[in-house]
Amino acid sequence: MASVIYLTDTRFGQRDWEHPSARHRCYHYADALLAGGDHSVVMPMDRVNVQKLKNFDHVIFHRPTYNKRFIHALNCCKRASVRMHADYDDLVFRSQYAKYSPLYINGNRTLERVEAHFDENLRAAGCFNSFITSTTFLKKQLREVVPVSQITVLPNSLPRVFPPAVSDCRQSIPTIGYFPGSSGHGEDFKSIYSTLSQVLLGNVRLLIVGRMNSRDYAGLPNVFHVPFTGYNNYLKLLSRVDVSVAPLIDTVFNQAKSAVKLIESVSVGTPIVATKNQDMEDHLNPMTTLIGAGEDWSHPLLRWISLAQQESEVCSSTASIASLAERYGVDSRVPLLKAHLSCVV
Repeated sequence: MASVIYLTDTRFGQRDWEHPSARHRCYHYADALLAGGDHSVVMPMDRVNVQKLKNFDHVIFHRPTYNKRFIHALNCCKRASVRMHADYDDLVFRSQYAKYSPLYINGNRTLERVEAHFDENLRAAGCFNSFITSTTFLKKQLREVVPVSQITVLPNSLPRVFPPAVSDCRQSIPTIGYFPGSSGHGEDFKSIYSTLSQVLLGNVRLLIVGRMNSRDYAGLPNVFHVPFTGYNNYLKLLSRVDVSVAPLIDTVFNQAKSAVKLIESVSVGTPIVATKNQDMEDHLNPMTTLIGAGEDWSHPLLRWISLAQQESEVCSSTASIASLAERYGVDSRVPLLKAHLSCVV
């Protein structure tokens, strides 16, 4: 039996469930472990102490950065003699790539601050010899800076209790959905702005769900923006659009990104058109169209919209959607996690 505690250090503090990365990397897996009879919890890093850690065999640090909270938690782990692991789902530990980080590209931080943050992440990584990454590309990047270590690729997944959010009908108006998980995708969205400006001229609208600056879509017609919604309602809205989009500009940072938007979209019955990267290709399925650099977005978008509107229902059978949800569900990934934990001494 595994006993695992996940330590988070997000801006949400004790509301860290609201952080998409913490939700996918920590809560989904902790819940699946509990359902399988194991012992697992998620806790903000600043609440940990030696006594709590003695109830666990493994501690997984979510995206650790070297700061006072991390140092305190690290010392507690050593005193409690628990096995430590670091989990990464973004390329945030190589300062030479800081210029590709959304934090810098979107003007949220200076390049110097992002480089310093990445250096602190790398310093924290140096405290571990066991790692979990969300993508194979990320594993390769981590291997270059921590060559003597155990690294397991544990893909992002759907939660164990995945709502049957497949809609029995689409919107009456043909709708494209864009569901940014954070406000750091402004430049990604701009990469398909010109395509959308043409596609939306017809009887097509764009639904944006998530944090996004209004200036990034200013000038586009037929745009409806829902700045925030709960996760279950987010999935419901996703199930009601004709096709979703997941654009990424071509950077080394985005090459390390996971296919989580693809996974969520097809599992609620909505086809997706997305930028091609390695993890997207690893999760390719009949409801997904991947776009390479310089390739056209308008044709696949209009094709999926036409199919959905002609059928007036989801573009795939309920059975095939359920099959994809099972394939990408957290229960299918847990054996990878347990195999990793069992190999760490």
